[in-house]
Amino acid sequence: MSTDYVSDRLRTWRRRTDTPLLMLAIGSLPLLLLELERDTLSQGDRTFLDVANIVVLVAFTIDYVVEFAVAANRWAYVVHEWTSAVIVLAQAAALLPALTAFGALRVLRAARVWRALAVLARVFAVGGAAAAQGRSVLRKHAASFALGVAGFTWISSAVAFTLAEDVGVDGRLHSFFDGLWWSSATITTVGYGDVSPVTTSGRLVGVVTMVVGISTFAVVTAKIAQFLVRSEATDEARVSDGK
Repeated sequence: MSTDYVSDRLRTWRRRTDTPLLMLAIGSLPLLLLELERDTLSQGDRTFLDVANIVVLVAFTIDYVVEFAVAANRWAYVVHEWTSAVIVLAQAAALLPALTAFGALRVLRAARVWRALAVLARVFAVGGAAAAQGRSVLRKHAASFALGVAGFTWISSAVAFTLAEDVGVDGRLHSFFDGLWWSSATITTVGYGDVSPVTTSGRLVGVVTMVVGISTFAVVTAKIAQFLVRSEATDEARVSDGK
């Protein structure tokens, strides 16, 4: 599809925003699954989900408005960048019942089918935007990919732990933040043991988390070592040139 709508101002804007928006889009994907179990979560977890949804809504709304304003051909931009519009609309639809005083919309918010449809719409839109932005961002920031995978796995594992284990107001564990703590200890292979999975699916999540943690941090360590060796070689070359 033609990209003749891309102006110099739009390119400049995207150079500054593509990476943070990509991180936000990918990072928010696992949290969408918690919406399906919203009723069993604590009030603190529900508040956290609402705040995350608001952050995504505000960020992508600002991005869409700015890009639309600076596009060389606005109609072509609307047609080509439809996933950005779907993200904004899906986020607004998910938040509207929670922010309005109308009882009918509150009932809609509580309906499991409505939440499932809202989640599917956001997964489709956010995933499409992340894939589109990811191709260009990863080419420029391949070295940061390992840390991105670690961060995504950290959040995804916490969500999976929350869904697989007895987490809820009256559960063995009380909050999604317990899942985040467990994921942090597991992905770094520290393993404090104060929070641990007891189900088969939860333990499988733990295995995947540990494997990803060992692999990604090994890559990061190798990159740091490469940087130090390169810096030392550069310094030695400068000393030799000075002599």
